[in-house]
Amino acid sequence: MATETSGKSVTREAIVSKAVDLMGERGLAAVSLRRIATELGVSAPTLYWYIASKRELLDSVAEYLLRKGWTGMANRPADGQPWWDWLEERARAMFLVMTSVRDAPQVVAGNRPTLDRLQHVDTALGELVAVGFPADEAQQIFFVLGGYVGGMALEWQSEASREQEGADDSALGRAITDADRFPHLAAAAAGKGHRSPMSTFDYGLELLIRGLRARHEELW
Repeated sequence: MATETSGKSVTREAIVSKAVDLMGERGLAAVSLRRIATELGVSAPTLYWYIASKRELLDSVAEYLLRKGWTGMANRPADGQPWWDWLEERARAMFLVMTSVRDAPQVVAGNRPTLDRLQHVDTALGELVAVGFPADEAQQIFFVLGGYVGGMALEWQSEASREQEGADDSALGRAITDADRFPHLAAAAAGKGHRSPMSTFDYGLELLIRGLRARHEELW
């Protein structure tokens, strides 16, 4: 359904899409119902037919990002796919989305699923219940993975913003290669400690999945 105001057509989807565009261009601080109304060329009260508050808007933006991340991905493992491989795929897809949109980690971290998404959430939980996890523990697994994805995405974006702002970390970089003063830091710097954001994310995700598989074995 669309509302016509001064010749402009407005839908809930258009409002949410414009919010995501504003986040990508200017960051979360730029997102407000008033600014979205201006961008869409309508009066602010028009938006309240679809979005009752900024909190509801951000929940809808979070859902939009989640859908984008899981586009083409089923709510259950493919035939013959191990449950842990399915969890890895979901986490990796979400990390890629949250690092591709400015301030996405902050929005997704505080969201609640909309009523329309509850069936998807329930189906995903059911897959872990089916392999032996209690329902409450299955929910905790998704909370833990979501927290890890969000935290790593936030770290990645914050690190990138330092470079964009021209932060000069050269003195720190030289110091941590001084083996006489900081032998362990220097050894880390000389080894494989400096990895790409994706490889660092994958390393941590692998550790989490190993832990979940070990916990699953305990249940059986």
